[in-house]
Amino acid sequence: MERFKHLAETDRLTGLFNKGKFNEVLKKEIERAKRYKRPLSLIIFDIDHFKRINDTYGHKVGDEVLRELAKVIKSIIRKTDFVVRWGGEEFVILAPETDLDGALKLAEKLRQTVEKHQFPTVKNVTISLGVAQYIDEETPEEFIIRADMALYKAKENGRNRVEVAN
Repeated sequence: MERFKHLAETDRLTGLFNKGKFNEVLKKEIERAKRYKRPLSLIIFDIDHFKRINDTYGHKVGDEVLRELAKVIKSIIRKTDFVVRWGGEEFVILAPETDLDGALKLAEKLRQTVEKHQFPTVKNVTISLGVAQYIDEETPEEFIIRADMALYKAKENGRNRVEVAN
């Protein structure tokens, strides 16, 4: 039974948690942040020009890049952070007890680590990241949308960068 639960909550390719599990954890963490008046931040990011990687090297190499990125992410995050493969080449980190400044530092550290990392076959990969801190009384959806809009801004402003939500 435990094995089935694990399979239902994780992304088969990367071994990270999936979107369904994220939604469950996000609601709990928002409640906790509100109850104890503690900060909670969200980082949404994806691989720059991932389609080009798939088109140039094939989906097998694209999958290899996703698996390797998952390893890099796991090496950077803290035990309290919750990382998810959101879908495709998009990932999310939920960072409890982390204000905007702390989330920015984490995002920038991740961006730099990925940029310096030598990925199999493709060698160089960059990511664009959007960061948001939870604002009292916003819905989980609004929180995600703000971080996602910051990600969009990072892409619009040249990629391989971190942007902050309004």
